[in-house]
Amino acid sequence: MYKSSIVLATLFILSVAAKSQSISHYEDPYYSPFERYVYKPGTGFHTSIRQYRMDQLNNIVNTDSVLYDGLRIPAGKLNFWKRIFHDDLFKLDKGDVNIVVNPIFNFEGGRENNEGLNTWTNTRGIFIKGNIGKHLHFYTDFVENQAVVPNYINAFAQETNMMPGQGQRKDFSTNGHDYAQATGYIAFNFAKYFNFQLGNGKHFIGDGHRSLLLSDGAYSYPYVKLTADFWNIKYMVMWNKMLQYDEVADQTDFRYPGKYGVFQYLDWNINKRLSLGFYANVVYAEQDTMGHRGFDMHYLNPVNFFRPVEYNLGSPDNVTMGLNARYIAATWLTLYGQFVLGEFKFDEVSSGEKWWANKHGFQLGARTFDLFGIDKLDLQLEYNQVRPYTYSHYTTIYAYGHMNQPMAHILGANFREGLAILKYRKNRWLFKAELMATFYGKDYGDGVSWGKDVFMPNTQRPYDYNHTIGQGLETDVYNADVNASFLINPRNMFNIVAGARIRKLQNEQETMDTQHFYFGVRTSLKSLYYNF
Repeated sequence: MYKSSIVLATLFILSVAAKSQSISHYEDPYYSPFERYVYKPGTGFHTSIRQYRMDQLNNIVNTDSVLYDGLRIPAGKLNFWKRIFHDDLFKLDKGDVNIVVNPIFNFEGGRENNEGLNTWTNTRGIFIKGNIGKHLHFYTDFVENQAVVPNYINAFAQETNMMPGQGQRKDFSTNGHDYAQATGYIAFNFAKYFNFQLGNGKHFIGDGHRSLLLSDGAYSYPYVKLTADFWNIKYMVMWNKMLQYDEVADQTDFRYPGKYGVFQYLDWNINKRLSLGFYANVVYAEQDTMGHRGFDMHYLNPVNFFRPVEYNLGSPDNVTMGLNARYIAATWLTLYGQFVLGEFKFDEVSSGEKWWANKHGFQLGARTFDLFGIDKLDLQLEYNQVRPYTYSHYTTIYAYGHMNQPMAHILGANFREGLAILKYRKNRWLFKAELMATFYGKDYGDGVSWGKDVFMPNTQRPYDYNHTIGQGLETDVYNADVNASFLINPRNMFNIVAGARIRKLQNEQETMDTQHFYFGVRTSLKSLYYNF
Protein backbone atom coordinates (compact mmCIF):
# COMPACT_ATOMS: atom_id res chain seq x y z
CA MET A 1 0.00 0.00 0.00
CA TYR A 2 2.89 2.36 0.80
CA LYS A 3 4.46 1.80 -2.62
CA SER A 4 1.08 2.36 -4.29
CA SER A 5 0.74 5.69 -2.48
CA ILE A 6 4.18 6.77 -3.77
CA VAL A 7 3.12 5.96 -7.33
CA LEU A 8 -0.10 7.91 -6.84
CA ALA A 9 1.73 10.94 -5.40
CA THR A 10 4.17 10.97 -8.31
CA LEU A 11 1.35 10.97 -10.85
CA PHE A 12 -0.33 13.78 -8.94
CA ILE A 13 2.76 15.96 -9.21
CA LEU A 14 2.87 15.31 -12.96
CA SER A 15 -0.80 16.16 -13.50
CA VAL A 16 -0.36 19.80 -14.42
CA ALA A 17 -3.29 19.63 -16.83
CA ALA A 18 -5.60 17.80 -14.46
CA LYS A 19 -9.11 18.84 -13.56
CA SER A 20 -10.75 17.69 -10.34
CA GLN A 21 -14.00 15.75 -10.39
CA SER A 22 -16.56 15.53 -7.62
CA ILE A 23 -17.95 12.14 -6.65
CA SER A 24 -21.64 11.85 -5.83
CA HIS A 25 -22.19 11.49 -2.09
CA TYR A 26 -25.77 10.28 -2.56
CA GLU A 27 -25.10 6.64 -1.65
CA ASP A 28 -28.40 5.57 -0.05
CA PRO A 29 -30.02 3.15 -2.57
CA TYR A 30 -33.52 4.15 -1.46
CA TYR A 31 -32.93 7.88 -1.95
CA SER A 32 -30.77 7.70 -5.07
CA PRO A 33 -31.94 10.71 -7.11
CA PHE A 34 -30.16 9.85 -10.37
CA GLU A 35 -30.84 6.17 -11.06
CA ARG A 36 -33.86 6.73 -13.33
CA TYR A 37 -31.74 8.96 -15.59
CA VAL A 38 -28.64 6.77 -15.94
CA TYR A 39 -30.77 3.77 -16.97
CA LYS A 40 -31.94 5.27 -20.24
CA PRO A 41 -30.86 4.01 -23.66
CA GLY A 42 -28.23 6.04 -25.40
CA THR A 43 -26.73 7.83 -22.40
CA GLY A 44 -23.54 5.75 -22.57
CA PHE A 45 -23.38 5.87 -18.78
CA HIS A 46 -21.46 3.10 -16.99
CA THR A 47 -24.09 2.32 -14.39
CA SER A 48 -22.35 -0.60 -12.69
CA ILE A 49 -19.43 1.33 -11.12
CA ARG A 50 -20.59 3.26 -8.07
CA GLN A 51 -20.25 5.89 -6.72
CA TYR A 52 -20.94 8.05 -9.76
CA ARG A 53 -18.93 11.08 -10.87
CA MET A 54 -20.90 14.32 -10.85
CA ASP A 55 -19.36 15.64 -14.08
CA GLN A 56 -20.45 12.49 -15.91
CA LEU A 57 -23.94 12.77 -14.44
CA ASN A 58 -24.13 16.39 -15.56
CA ASN A 59 -23.36 15.24 -19.10
CA ILE A 60 -26.71 13.45 -19.24
CA VAL A 61 -28.90 15.49 -16.86
CA ASN A 62 -28.95 18.72 -14.87
CA THR A 63 -28.20 17.32 -11.42
CA ASP A 64 -29.48 20.42 -9.55
CA SER A 65 -32.82 20.15 -11.34
CA VAL A 66 -33.02 16.45 -10.46
CA LEU A 67 -32.23 17.07 -6.80
CA TYR A 68 -34.88 19.76 -6.34
CA ASP A 69 -37.33 18.23 -8.86
CA GLY A 70 -39.54 21.30 -9.01
CA LEU A 71 -39.40 22.04 -5.28
CA ARG A 72 -39.76 25.71 -4.42
CA ILE A 73 -36.72 27.56 -3.06
CA PRO A 74 -37.11 30.93 -1.31
CA ALA A 75 -35.92 33.83 -3.45
CA GLY A 76 -32.95 35.97 -2.54
CA LYS A 77 -30.06 35.32 -0.21
CA LEU A 78 -30.75 32.55 2.28
CA ASN A 79 -29.98 33.05 5.94
CA PHE A 80 -28.70 30.31 8.23
CA TRP A 81 -32.17 29.03 9.13
CA LYS A 82 -33.32 28.85 5.50
CA ARG A 83 -30.12 27.06 4.50
CA ILE A 84 -30.92 24.25 6.93
CA PHE A 85 -34.11 23.56 5.00
CA HIS A 86 -33.25 24.50 1.43
CA ASP A 87 -29.53 24.50 0.63
CA ASP A 88 -26.02 23.63 1.76
CA LEU A 89 -25.50 24.79 5.33
CA PHE A 90 -22.24 26.56 4.48
CA LYS A 91 -20.71 27.42 1.11
CA LEU A 92 -17.45 29.14 0.30
CA ASP A 93 -16.89 30.16 -3.31
CA LYS A 94 -13.65 32.06 -3.83
CA GLY A 95 -12.82 31.31 -7.43
CA ASP A 96 -10.30 28.48 -7.23
CA VAL A 97 -11.39 27.47 -3.73
CA ASN A 98 -14.86 25.98 -3.18
CA ILE A 99 -15.98 24.34 0.06
CA VAL A 100 -19.38 22.94 1.08
CA VAL A 101 -20.30 21.89 4.64
CA ASN A 102 -23.45 19.98 5.63
CA PRO A 103 -24.64 18.14 8.72
CA ILE A 104 -25.31 14.40 8.91
CA PHE A 105 -27.79 13.23 11.53
CA ASN A 106 -30.31 10.57 12.45
CA PHE A 107 -32.52 11.11 15.50
CA GLU A 108 -34.84 8.14 15.59
CA GLY A 109 -37.16 6.63 18.17
CA GLY A 110 -39.18 3.45 17.98
CA ARG A 111 -40.67 0.43 19.64
CA GLU A 112 -39.85 -3.25 19.10
CA ASN A 113 -43.08 -4.93 20.21
CA ASN A 114 -41.97 -8.55 20.60
CA GLU A 115 -39.15 -7.64 22.97
CA GLY A 116 -41.06 -4.77 24.56
CA LEU A 117 -38.02 -2.63 23.81
CA ASN A 118 -37.85 1.09 23.21
CA THR A 119 -35.33 1.69 20.41
CA TRP A 120 -33.52 4.88 19.51
CA THR A 121 -30.65 6.15 17.39
CA ASN A 122 -28.58 9.27 18.02
CA THR A 123 -26.29 10.04 15.08
CA ARG A 124 -24.39 13.30 14.73
CA GLY A 125 -21.90 14.10 12.04
CA ILE A 126 -20.67 16.39 9.32
CA PHE A 127 -19.41 16.18 5.76
CA ILE A 128 -17.11 18.61 3.97
CA LYS A 129 -16.41 18.58 0.26
CA GLY A 130 -14.79 20.95 -2.18
CA ASN A 131 -11.94 21.70 -4.50
CA ILE A 132 -8.70 23.64 -4.25
CA GLY A 133 -7.71 24.99 -7.64
CA LYS A 134 -8.48 23.06 -10.80
CA HIS A 135 -6.55 19.97 -9.81
CA LEU A 136 -7.65 18.70 -6.42
CA HIS A 137 -11.05 17.62 -5.15
CA PHE A 138 -11.69 16.30 -1.66
CA TYR A 139 -14.43 14.89 0.56
CA THR A 140 -14.47 13.91 4.23
CA ASP A 141 -17.14 12.97 6.76
CA PHE A 142 -17.38 11.80 10.34
CA VAL A 143 -20.32 10.39 12.30
CA GLU A 144 -20.65 9.43 15.96
CA ASN A 145 -23.49 7.11 17.00
CA GLN A 146 -25.23 5.65 20.01
CA ALA A 147 -28.19 3.35 19.51
CA VAL A 148 -30.54 0.77 20.97
CA VAL A 149 -31.56 -1.40 18.03
CA PRO A 150 -34.19 -4.09 17.23
CA ASN A 151 -33.51 -7.66 18.33
CA TYR A 152 -32.09 -9.09 15.09
CA ILE A 153 -29.64 -6.20 14.58
CA ASN A 154 -28.64 -6.48 18.22
CA ALA A 155 -28.01 -10.23 17.74
CA PHE A 156 -25.81 -9.47 14.73
CA ALA A 157 -23.87 -6.84 16.68
CA GLN A 158 -23.31 -9.13 19.67
CA GLU A 159 -22.20 -12.03 17.47
CA THR A 160 -19.79 -10.08 15.25
CA ASN A 161 -18.96 -7.10 17.51
CA MET A 162 -19.81 -4.93 14.47
CA MET A 163 -22.72 -2.72 13.51
CA PRO A 164 -23.93 -3.58 9.99
CA GLY A 165 -21.76 -1.60 7.59
CA GLN A 166 -20.65 0.81 10.30
CA GLY A 167 -17.71 -0.81 12.01
CA GLN A 168 -16.75 -1.95 15.48
CA ARG A 169 -19.07 -1.27 18.40
CA LYS A 170 -18.79 -1.13 22.16
CA ASP A 171 -21.39 -1.33 24.89
CA PHE A 172 -23.35 1.80 25.73
CA SER A 173 -25.53 1.97 28.84
CA THR A 174 -27.73 -1.11 29.37
CA ASN A 175 -28.83 -2.28 25.91
CA GLY A 176 -27.03 0.18 23.65
CA HIS A 177 -24.13 0.33 21.22
CA ASP A 178 -21.57 3.05 20.63
CA TYR A 179 -19.80 3.27 17.25
CA ALA A 180 -18.27 5.79 14.84
CA GLN A 181 -17.09 5.99 11.27
CA ALA A 182 -15.03 8.34 9.11
CA THR A 183 -14.61 8.30 5.32
CA GLY A 184 -12.93 10.57 2.81
CA TYR A 185 -10.88 10.85 -0.37
CA ILE A 186 -8.85 13.13 -2.59
CA ALA A 187 -9.41 12.83 -6.34
CA PHE A 188 -7.97 14.25 -9.52
CA ASN A 189 -7.76 13.58 -13.24
CA PHE A 190 -4.52 12.70 -14.94
CA ALA A 191 -4.30 13.58 -18.63
CA LYS A 192 -7.61 13.20 -20.50
CA TYR A 193 -8.85 9.74 -19.67
CA PHE A 194 -7.63 8.82 -16.17
CA ASN A 195 -8.96 9.58 -12.70
CA PHE A 196 -7.25 8.76 -9.41
CA GLN A 197 -8.61 8.50 -5.90
CA LEU A 198 -6.83 8.00 -2.60
CA GLY A 199 -9.21 7.50 0.26
CA ASN A 200 -11.03 5.53 2.90
CA GLY A 201 -14.50 4.34 1.97
CA LYS A 202 -16.65 1.76 0.19
CA HIS A 203 -17.38 0.78 -3.41
CA PHE A 204 -20.05 -1.12 -5.31
CA ILE A 205 -19.94 -3.01 -8.60
CA GLY A 206 -23.22 -4.01 -10.21
CA ASP A 207 -26.65 -2.83 -11.23
CA GLY A 208 -28.62 -4.52 -8.47
CA HIS A 209 -29.62 -3.84 -4.91
CA ARG A 210 -27.07 -6.49 -3.95
CA SER A 211 -23.74 -7.30 -5.53
CA LEU A 212 -22.12 -10.71 -5.74
CA LEU A 213 -18.84 -9.10 -6.83
CA LEU A 214 -18.08 -6.07 -4.63
CA SER A 215 -20.64 -4.50 -2.31
CA ASP A 216 -20.80 -1.49 0.02
CA GLY A 217 -22.33 -3.48 2.87
CA ALA A 218 -19.13 -3.89 4.91
CA TYR A 219 -17.10 -1.33 6.84
CA SER A 220 -15.03 1.31 5.04
CA TYR A 221 -11.40 0.58 4.13
CA PRO A 222 -8.33 2.47 2.81
CA TYR A 223 -7.86 2.29 -0.95
CA VAL A 224 -6.11 3.62 -4.03
CA LYS A 225 -8.24 3.58 -7.18
CA LEU A 226 -7.59 4.28 -10.85
CA THR A 227 -10.35 4.57 -13.45
CA ALA A 228 -9.93 5.07 -17.18
CA ASP A 229 -12.68 6.16 -19.60
CA PHE A 230 -12.12 5.73 -23.32
CA TRP A 231 -14.30 4.83 -26.29
CA ASN A 232 -17.24 2.78 -24.84
CA ILE A 233 -15.17 1.32 -22.02
CA LYS A 234 -14.65 2.17 -18.39
CA TYR A 235 -11.87 0.34 -16.57
CA MET A 236 -11.29 0.34 -12.81
CA VAL A 237 -8.43 -1.06 -10.79
CA MET A 238 -8.27 -0.67 -7.03
CA TRP A 239 -5.86 -1.68 -4.30
CA ASN A 240 -7.16 -1.78 -0.73
CA LYS A 241 -6.32 -3.05 2.72
CA MET A 242 -8.76 -5.07 4.80
CA LEU A 243 -8.58 -6.26 8.39
CA GLN A 244 -9.53 -9.55 9.99
CA TYR A 245 -11.25 -8.93 13.32
CA ASP A 246 -9.51 -10.82 16.12
CA GLU A 247 -11.25 -11.06 19.49
CA VAL A 248 -7.98 -11.74 21.31
CA ALA A 249 -6.29 -8.72 19.71
CA ASP A 250 -9.34 -6.65 20.58
CA GLN A 251 -8.65 -7.25 24.29
CA THR A 252 -4.96 -6.31 23.98
CA ASP A 253 -2.80 -3.73 22.25
CA PHE A 254 -2.09 -6.00 19.26
CA ARG A 255 -3.14 -4.97 15.77
CA TYR A 256 -5.73 -6.90 13.81
CA PRO A 257 -4.27 -9.17 11.11
CA GLY A 258 -4.22 -7.41 7.75
CA LYS A 259 -4.79 -8.49 4.16
CA TYR A 260 -4.68 -6.77 0.81
CA GLY A 261 -7.15 -6.80 -2.03
CA VAL A 262 -6.65 -5.96 -5.69
CA PHE A 263 -9.75 -5.43 -7.86
CA GLN A 264 -10.14 -5.19 -11.63
CA TYR A 265 -13.34 -4.35 -13.45
CA LEU A 266 -13.85 -3.54 -17.14
CA ASP A 267 -17.28 -2.31 -18.23
CA TRP A 268 -18.04 -2.28 -21.96
CA ASN A 269 -21.07 -0.53 -23.42
CA ILE A 270 -21.49 -2.73 -26.49
CA ASN A 271 -24.27 -0.54 -27.85
CA LYS A 272 -26.88 1.93 -26.59
CA ARG A 273 -28.62 -0.74 -24.52
CA LEU A 274 -26.28 -3.64 -23.73
CA SER A 275 -23.37 -3.56 -21.31
CA LEU A 276 -21.00 -6.31 -20.17
CA GLY A 277 -18.59 -6.11 -17.24
CA PHE A 278 -15.64 -8.38 -16.47
CA TYR A 279 -14.46 -8.64 -12.86
CA ALA A 280 -11.56 -10.19 -10.95
CA ASN A 281 -10.13 -9.72 -7.49
CA VAL A 282 -7.45 -11.33 -5.36
CA VAL A 283 -7.11 -11.33 -1.58
CA TYR A 284 -3.81 -12.15 0.11
CA ALA A 285 -2.49 -11.97 3.67
CA GLU A 286 -0.12 -9.29 4.88
CA GLN A 287 1.71 -12.05 6.75
CA ASP A 288 1.61 -15.75 5.89
CA THR A 289 3.45 -18.91 6.91
CA MET A 290 6.57 -17.68 5.11
CA GLY A 291 6.69 -14.49 7.15
CA HIS A 292 5.79 -10.85 6.53
CA ARG A 293 4.72 -10.42 2.90
CA GLY A 294 3.41 -6.87 2.89
CA PHE A 295 2.13 -5.35 -0.33
CA ASP A 296 2.99 -7.69 -3.22
CA MET A 297 4.51 -5.74 -6.13
CA HIS A 298 3.45 -8.48 -8.55
CA TYR A 299 -0.12 -7.16 -8.29
CA LEU A 300 0.83 -3.52 -8.88
CA ASN A 301 0.56 -3.71 -12.67
CA PRO A 302 -2.96 -2.36 -13.38
CA VAL A 303 -3.45 -4.40 -16.58
CA ASN A 304 -2.23 -7.82 -15.43
CA PHE A 305 -4.68 -10.69 -15.21
CA PHE A 306 -4.69 -11.91 -11.61
CA ARG A 307 -5.10 -15.65 -12.08
CA PRO A 308 -1.87 -16.17 -14.10
CA VAL A 309 0.05 -13.93 -11.66
CA GLU A 310 -1.30 -15.83 -8.66
CA TYR A 311 -0.53 -19.19 -10.29
CA ASN A 312 3.05 -18.26 -11.17
CA LEU A 313 3.68 -17.05 -7.64
CA GLY A 314 2.76 -20.49 -6.32
CA SER A 315 0.68 -18.56 -3.80
CA PRO A 316 -2.36 -19.49 -1.72
CA ASP A 317 -4.16 -16.27 -2.68
CA ASN A 318 -7.94 -16.19 -2.94
CA VAL A 319 -9.06 -15.22 -6.45
CA THR A 320 -12.68 -14.43 -7.37
CA MET A 321 -13.92 -13.70 -10.89
CA GLY A 322 -17.25 -12.67 -12.30
CA LEU A 323 -19.45 -11.08 -14.96
CA ASN A 324 -21.98 -8.26 -14.83
CA ALA A 325 -24.58 -7.71 -17.55
CA ARG A 326 -27.16 -4.99 -18.15
CA TYR A 327 -29.72 -4.59 -20.91
CA ILE A 328 -31.93 -1.48 -21.18
CA ALA A 329 -34.95 -3.05 -22.82
CA ALA A 330 -37.03 0.15 -22.81
CA THR A 331 -37.05 3.57 -21.19
CA TRP A 332 -39.08 2.02 -18.37
CA LEU A 333 -37.34 -1.38 -18.08
CA THR A 334 -33.75 -2.49 -17.41
CA LEU A 335 -32.71 -6.12 -17.01
CA TYR A 336 -29.48 -7.04 -15.22
CA GLY A 337 -27.55 -9.95 -13.81
CA GLN A 338 -24.26 -11.21 -12.37
CA PHE A 339 -22.27 -14.40 -12.25
CA VAL A 340 -19.56 -14.98 -9.64
CA LEU A 341 -16.97 -17.76 -9.75
CA GLY A 342 -14.60 -18.88 -7.02
CA GLU A 343 -13.34 -22.23 -8.26
CA PHE A 344 -14.48 -24.35 -11.18
CA LYS A 345 -13.62 -27.75 -12.63
CA PHE A 346 -15.66 -28.77 -15.66
CA ASP A 347 -15.46 -32.50 -14.95
CA GLU A 348 -16.67 -31.97 -11.36
CA VAL A 349 -19.57 -29.77 -12.49
CA SER A 350 -20.61 -32.16 -15.24
CA SER A 351 -20.39 -35.16 -12.93
CA GLY A 352 -23.38 -33.92 -10.94
CA GLU A 353 -21.80 -35.02 -7.64
CA LYS A 354 -21.93 -31.47 -6.19
CA TRP A 355 -18.27 -31.08 -5.34
CA TRP A 356 -17.61 -28.66 -2.47
CA ALA A 357 -15.26 -26.41 -4.51
CA ASN A 358 -17.74 -25.71 -7.31
CA LYS A 359 -18.05 -22.22 -5.86
CA HIS A 360 -20.31 -19.95 -7.85
CA GLY A 361 -23.48 -17.89 -7.73
CA PHE A 362 -25.70 -15.73 -9.91
CA GLN A 363 -28.06 -12.77 -9.82
CA LEU A 364 -31.07 -11.92 -12.01
CA GLY A 365 -32.97 -8.67 -11.71
CA ALA A 366 -35.17 -6.02 -13.29
CA ARG A 367 -35.65 -2.32 -12.67
CA THR A 368 -38.82 -0.61 -13.84
CA PHE A 369 -39.52 3.12 -13.91
CA ASP A 370 -42.92 4.85 -14.16
CA LEU A 371 -44.68 1.52 -13.75
CA PHE A 372 -48.16 1.36 -15.35
CA GLY A 373 -47.48 4.83 -16.74
CA ILE A 374 -47.53 6.36 -13.23
CA ASP A 375 -44.84 9.01 -12.91
CA LYS A 376 -42.08 8.06 -10.43
CA LEU A 377 -43.60 4.72 -9.46
CA ASP A 378 -40.60 2.39 -9.58
CA LEU A 379 -40.28 -1.33 -8.92
CA GLN A 380 -37.15 -3.46 -8.58
CA LEU A 381 -37.21 -7.26 -8.53
CA GLU A 382 -34.10 -9.33 -7.82
CA TYR A 383 -33.05 -12.92 -7.21
CA ASN A 384 -29.67 -14.00 -5.83
CA GLN A 385 -28.17 -17.37 -5.04
CA VAL A 386 -24.66 -18.46 -4.04
CA ARG A 387 -23.35 -21.97 -3.40
CA PRO A 388 -21.67 -23.01 -0.15
CA TYR A 389 -18.01 -22.02 0.43
CA THR A 390 -17.99 -19.29 -2.23
CA TYR A 391 -15.70 -16.43 -1.09
CA SER A 392 -14.10 -18.61 1.65
CA HIS A 393 -10.58 -20.04 1.76
CA TYR A 394 -8.68 -22.65 3.71
CA THR A 395 -7.55 -20.02 6.23
CA THR A 396 -9.64 -17.21 7.68
CA ILE A 397 -7.22 -14.43 6.81
CA TYR A 398 -7.69 -15.12 3.07
CA ALA A 399 -11.50 -14.90 3.20
CA TYR A 400 -13.21 -12.30 1.01
CA GLY A 401 -14.33 -10.18 3.94
CA HIS A 402 -13.41 -7.21 6.11
CA MET A 403 -13.98 -6.64 9.84
CA ASN A 404 -16.32 -9.63 10.23
CA GLN A 405 -18.52 -8.76 7.24
CA PRO A 406 -18.48 -10.16 3.68
CA MET A 407 -17.22 -7.89 0.92
CA ALA A 408 -19.82 -9.21 -1.53
CA HIS A 409 -23.38 -10.21 -0.54
CA ILE A 410 -24.30 -9.37 3.04
CA LEU A 411 -25.51 -12.96 3.64
CA GLY A 412 -22.15 -14.48 2.73
CA ALA A 413 -22.79 -17.73 0.84
CA ASN A 414 -25.03 -20.83 0.89
CA PHE A 415 -28.31 -18.96 0.28
CA ARG A 416 -31.17 -18.16 -2.06
CA GLU A 417 -32.81 -14.73 -1.85
CA GLY A 418 -35.66 -12.86 -3.47
CA LEU A 419 -36.14 -9.08 -3.22
CA ALA A 420 -38.88 -6.66 -4.22
CA ILE A 421 -38.60 -2.89 -3.70
CA LEU A 422 -41.45 -0.55 -4.62
CA LYS A 423 -40.96 3.24 -4.48
CA TYR A 424 -43.26 6.12 -5.31
CA ARG A 425 -42.35 9.81 -5.14
CA LYS A 426 -44.77 12.70 -5.29
CA ASN A 427 -43.26 16.15 -4.80
CA ARG A 428 -41.58 15.94 -1.37
CA TRP A 429 -43.19 12.63 -0.39
CA LEU A 430 -41.50 9.26 -0.83
CA PHE A 431 -43.32 5.98 -0.14
CA LYS A 432 -41.31 2.76 0.01
CA ALA A 433 -42.31 -0.89 0.45
CA GLU A 434 -39.68 -3.63 0.54
CA LEU A 435 -39.86 -7.39 0.92
CA MET A 436 -36.97 -9.83 1.27
CA ALA A 437 -37.35 -13.60 1.52
CA THR A 438 -34.31 -15.82 1.92
CA PHE A 439 -33.43 -19.42 2.59
CA TYR A 440 -29.95 -20.31 3.78
CA GLY A 441 -27.97 -22.95 5.61
CA LYS A 442 -26.60 -21.57 8.84
CA ASP A 443 -23.43 -22.88 10.47
CA TYR A 444 -24.27 -24.57 13.78
CA GLY A 445 -21.35 -23.04 15.67
CA ASP A 446 -19.77 -26.44 16.41
CA GLY A 447 -16.60 -25.84 14.38
CA VAL A 448 -17.94 -27.54 11.23
CA SER A 449 -18.26 -25.31 8.19
CA TRP A 450 -21.44 -25.78 6.16
CA GLY A 451 -20.46 -22.99 3.80
CA LYS A 452 -22.36 -19.84 4.81
CA ASP A 453 -19.78 -18.07 6.98
CA VAL A 454 -17.08 -16.86 4.58
CA PHE A 455 -14.61 -16.54 7.48
CA MET A 456 -14.76 -20.22 8.48
CA PRO A 457 -11.91 -22.23 6.87
CA ASN A 458 -13.40 -24.48 4.21
CA THR A 459 -11.02 -27.25 5.32
CA GLN A 460 -13.51 -27.77 8.15
CA ARG A 461 -16.18 -29.01 5.74
CA PRO A 462 -17.90 -32.29 6.69
CA TYR A 463 -17.29 -34.05 3.34
CA ASP A 464 -16.22 -33.37 -0.27
CA TYR A 465 -19.38 -34.14 -2.26
CA ASN A 466 -23.17 -33.69 -2.17
CA HIS A 467 -23.05 -30.05 -1.08
CA THR A 468 -26.27 -28.15 -1.74
CA ILE A 469 -27.61 -24.67 -0.98
CA GLY A 470 -29.30 -24.68 2.41
CA GLN A 471 -27.15 -27.41 3.96
CA GLY A 472 -26.45 -27.01 7.65
CA LEU A 473 -29.14 -25.44 9.82
CA GLU A 474 -31.93 -24.72 7.33
CA THR A 475 -33.17 -21.19 8.01
CA ASP A 476 -35.97 -19.08 6.52
CA VAL A 477 -36.03 -15.30 6.90
CA TYR A 478 -38.75 -12.87 5.85
CA ASN A 479 -38.03 -9.16 6.19
CA ALA A 480 -40.52 -6.45 5.18
CA ASP A 481 -40.23 -2.69 5.61
CA VAL A 482 -42.82 -0.03 4.76
CA ASN A 483 -42.28 3.67 5.34
CA ALA A 484 -43.26 7.14 4.24
CA SER A 485 -40.89 10.09 4.32
CA PHE A 486 -41.14 13.82 3.67
CA LEU A 487 -38.10 15.42 2.02
CA ILE A 488 -37.04 18.77 3.48
CA ASN A 489 -33.60 19.53 2.02
CA PRO A 490 -32.39 17.65 -1.08
CA ARG A 491 -28.79 18.80 -0.62
CA ASN A 492 -28.25 16.31 2.22
CA MET A 493 -31.50 14.32 1.86
CA PHE A 494 -32.84 15.76 5.12
CA ASN A 495 -36.21 14.04 5.66
CA ILE A 496 -38.77 13.03 8.25
CA VAL A 497 -39.74 9.34 8.20
CA ALA A 498 -42.25 6.99 9.83
CA GLY A 499 -42.44 3.29 9.16
CA ALA A 500 -42.61 -0.31 10.30
CA ARG A 501 -40.36 -3.34 9.82
CA ILE A 502 -41.73 -6.86 10.23
CA ARG A 503 -39.24 -9.72 10.25
CA LYS A 504 -39.30 -13.43 11.05
CA LEU A 505 -36.41 -15.89 11.28
CA GLN A 506 -37.16 -19.57 11.79
CA ASN A 507 -35.13 -22.77 12.00
CA GLU A 508 -35.05 -25.87 14.19
CA GLN A 509 -33.16 -24.10 16.96
CA GLU A 510 -34.95 -20.75 17.21
CA THR A 511 -37.74 -18.49 16.06
CA MET A 512 -37.10 -14.74 16.17
CA ASP A 513 -39.95 -12.33 15.45
CA THR A 514 -39.43 -8.60 14.99
CA GLN A 515 -42.13 -5.95 14.90
CA HIS A 516 -40.38 -2.62 14.85
CA PHE A 517 -42.19 0.73 14.49
CA TYR A 518 -40.09 3.86 14.13
CA PHE A 519 -40.14 7.62 13.58
CA GLY A 520 -37.09 9.70 12.70
CA VAL A 521 -35.57 12.94 11.55
CA ARG A 522 -32.53 12.12 9.47
CA THR A 523 -30.26 12.67 6.48
CA SER A 524 -30.36 9.71 4.07
CA LEU A 525 -26.94 9.71 2.42
CA LYS A 526 -25.17 6.52 3.48
CA SER A 527 -25.76 2.99 2.19
CA LEU A 528 -26.89 1.07 5.27
CA TYR A 529 -28.60 -2.31 4.86
CA TYR A 530 -30.91 -3.76 7.50
CA ASN A 531 -32.74 -6.17 5.17
CA PHE A 532 -31.02 -9.40 6.20
